[in-house]
Amino acid sequence: MNQPLPDSYSVYVSNSIDGDISVFSLDTRSGELEAVTRHAAAESTQPMTLSPDQRTLYAATRGARPSIIAYSIDAATGDLSHRVTAPIESSLAYLSADPLSRYLFGASYGENRASVYGVERIADGIGKPLFVVDGIQNAHAAIVSSDGRFAYVTSLGSDRLFCYELQHDKHGELTHLDALEFDRGFGPRHLRFSPDESTVYVVSEFRATVAVFARDRETGRLSAAGVSPRPAALAHLKDGQVRGGAPIAPETLATLVWGADMQLTPDGRFVYVSERTTSRLITYRVQPDGTLEYETFIDTETQPRGFRIDPTGSFLVACGEKSSHVAVYGIDTESGALSLLSRCKGGNGANWVEIIARVAPSLPTV
Repeated sequence: MNQPLPDSYSVYVSNSIDGDISVFSLDTRSGELEAVTRHAAAESTQPMTLSPDQRTLYAATRGARPSIIAYSIDAATGDLSHRVTAPIESSLAYLSADPLSRYLFGASYGENRASVYGVERIADGIGKPLFVVDGIQNAHAAIVSSDGRFAYVTSLGSDRLFCYELQHDKHGELTHLDALEFDRGFGPRHLRFSPDESTVYVVSEFRATVAVFARDRETGRLSAAGVSPRPAALAHLKDGQVRGGAPIAPETLATLVWGADMQLTPDGRFVYVSERTTSRLITYRVQPDGTLEYETFIDTETQPRGFRIDPTGSFLVACGEKSSHVAVYGIDTESGALSLLSRCKGGNGANWVEIIARVAPSLPTV
């Protein structure tokens, strides 16, 4: 069941080029987004995650001195106050929080590893991980089940999805459970649970298709259930490839799929994927068997790396790495179609979005 719609949301967007975090206010009555303030972070501020109680925003920086920065969140205003900066060894492409508030999980694309960080250690400015799994080629994302028992990590370079059991009595140690293989060239990037966590969805960076896995919630094991077809909105593109090695001509890049982020509506009926070559948001409808069917698309901010859906499933907020604006879309609950409601000036290199409801301050008792 979706949450009731609050009067306003606080929206946070990390700006990699500017090295800061933008704070916005989203009016849920009009869909208007208003810039509130910006907070300096560090060089190449990218992935962010919220603590389960939504009182802390964590941001990972990927410059010469990578770090995890913790900010306290003012529940009434949404403003941030810097709490601590913890230097870390790895440059993180992804950061997520343990639902039980004990750990943070990071995926390092360049160092080919997944790391488990202690929340209490981070609070003390200590970024040394509690546990590290090496050998995950181009690790790109790490998520944890809501019961805190299982972790899943994508390996874009080896076309695999690694499954682990989280050992709380061993200070966050990850025990290997399984490794599932995708078709060669799939390029698994981000992954999400369905609302009831009976399904795991994995988006392909090189095809912008979505692999679907049935999940046993007791054992944590996954079984393949299918892969969505190439959406019609991307039919003119070829499969993408790993970037960052030998230079690729711009005219070639313009013909290649470059998938990025993926989000689900809270009711689990629709899945959205951002594709950076066309700067489009792709809508999939979830079928009764859990597989996906392409619905439609909408053009969005240039090179959309990250976006987020609010907790009620009413709004989608998207940014673009090559756009100076952040966009708000209304979500049609029947069709999943997106409609542009507003745009607001933002920062440079915008790439990650988080959303929380603002809490009205308590009135004093008489």
